Amino acid sequence: MSVRAIARAIAPAAVVFLAVGCLLSFAYFHDNKYAAPPPYGDDGSIVLSDDDANRPVPLVDGWLVSVDGSAPIETFIGQYSNFSYLPNGTSAFGSATYRLDVRYEGSRAERALVVLLPEVFTEYTLYADGLPVASDKMGPEAALIVGDRTELVLEVRNQSHYYSGLVYPPLIGSAQAIARVELANSLSTGVLALLPLALALFAFAVYGRRGEDPVVRDFGLLCLALSIAGCRGIAWRLGLGEPWVYALEDAAWTAVFVCAASVAMRSTGVFDRSWARIARWIMLGFPLVTFVWVALVIPFWPVTVEAYGAYQTLLRLGCWVMLTACAVIGLGSRSPEARYVLCACAALGASLGANLLDNNAYEPLYGLWQQEYAALAMVAVFACMLVVRVRRMSVAQEQVRELSVRVRAAKDSLLHMRRAEEATRMARHDLRHHVETLRGLLKEGAFDRCRSYLDELASGHDATAPVRYSDNLVVNAALTGYLAPAQERGVEVRCDVHVPEELPLRDTELAVLLSNMLSNALEACDRARLAGRRRPYVDFAMRVEGDRLVARCENAMPADTSFDATSKSDGGDHGWGLPAMRQIVEAHDGALVIDSDEGAIVVRLVLKLGNGAAARS
Repeated sequence: MSVRAIARAIAPAAVVFLAVGCLLSFAYFHDNKYAAPPPYGDDGSIVLSDDDANRPVPLVDGWLVSVDGSAPIETFIGQYSNFSYLPNGTSAFGSATYRLDVRYEGSRAERALVVLLPEVFTEYTLYADGLPVASDKMGPEAALIVGDRTELVLEVRNQSHYYSGLVYPPLIGSAQAIARVELANSLSTGVLALLPLALALFAFAVYGRRGEDPVVRDFGLLCLALSIAGCRGIAWRLGLGEPWVYALEDAAWTAVFVCAASVAMRSTGVFDRSWARIARWIMLGFPLVTFVWVALVIPFWPVTVEAYGAYQTLLRLGCWVMLTACAVIGLGSRSPEARYVLCACAALGASLGANLLDNNAYEPLYGLWQQEYAALAMVAVFACMLVVRVRRMSVAQEQVRELSVRVRAAKDSLLHMRRAEEATRMARHDLRHHVETLRGLLKEGAFDRCRSYLDELASGHDATAPVRYSDNLVVNAALTGYLAPAQERGVEVRCDVHVPEELPLRDTELAVLLSNMLSNALEACDRARLAGRRRPYVDFAMRVEGDRLVARCENAMPADTSFDATSKSDGGDHGWGLPAMRQIVEAHDGALVIDSDEGAIVVRLVLKLGNGAAARS
């Protein structure tokens, strides 16, 4: 690839990386409990003023924690994600007590506040001055009356999860402030769960209708996995905290990365390589490994918690490396989807970099987590890629359909020409006999019989269909396919066609117009013959006037003709001809008119040629 081509491919990825990086940076400084302004807790106590009480205050610092009855130590929430990380800790399992005194110093003696607990992954109970106010059975909200001193005590017990205690900071504030937080959290959770679900259903619908592209299916699986992973907040609010719920969430996130790699491999053509197919089959087992590890292995073998953390880190890095490799290989093979895969790499890379830089000191106050933002950005990139891909494939399929129409038209024309050649050979063979017969009649002076014989020969010649109606392949095939058999059945055919060899109109559209017009005309002729009309007829004319195509078809009509009815034996497959014709004509700024008068039906159509939306490229 040239330097300019590489720059064109990298530029969008750089824009995506900067955009996602700026979004994550903004979220870190303005939507992060760990970056919130004072007050901060210290040595087991925090003091709130009136201004503090009117906003959500994260309770991050100053907690005193005691594990399994050990001496309490001061910590900030998130410092120890499981008990084994504490000084002298040996296991993620056990029980712990978190203590924090909340003091109010304001214009009143007491203030009514609300505590909102974040997601706690184990059994818990929150006490306020010795009274239970919230638990995994009661819900995460607790109303408090805070005065000189209100003691908060959170007791947690973990026997199954790799997160042991209070991992994320609680919030305290007025009821209005906490309500705003919950509303924002519900909206962000709804977006994360419902938007990918809608995209997944749409992708599966497209795949069900056009099942030839597995990239669409893998994209649907990616969106479905993200939707399941995004239901974490919903499950927490419903009180679902069993190990299998978190195992399902982690497995869904694993599936997100695996499906992203699968989309990248298929869209860039890397999947055609044997090593890529083997790698994909191996990666498809990772979600199951994740689920089993979290749901079964960790509860019975807690020493594997650190190994599980390393596994998740390596999994994300491995998927990012796979995306990068697919993008590089795709760029080398000039795959049109490679630049989109590179943009997905940029979004995921920005998230991985942010996770390393913030050292796990991030929890959103109102919005989403970093990997959730990156996953939505990745889905948006792949969605744009699929729109372009499906559109390109639709154009290619339309070209294939047009080519098949032209091939079929060529076959029909060739068959008609062979029949005409056979008829010509037979006529030449019989010509000598006709000449001898006429010579004998003339010698005998039977001039009347000679005249009748010539008239009979002339009528037989008139009933023979012409070898070629038009130089346009599709027009000639349609006229040959309908008018030649009709003429052989005794229908009087008059045909006047003057169109160029190539028309700026899709072959499929031209075939639909002519086949429906002629099919309806010949059906009416058959019904007219059954109704007793001596010789039905079809009068067809077609020409180009300036930038417009004009066609007229007149045919015999029985007295009881209805424009809605059809006499075809497979009537269930018919009835759509006129609407299809009208749709094509209107798409080309034209008109379709149908008249009936004195035992005849006249169909006229005019449409504009060279319409950029419909002209053959």
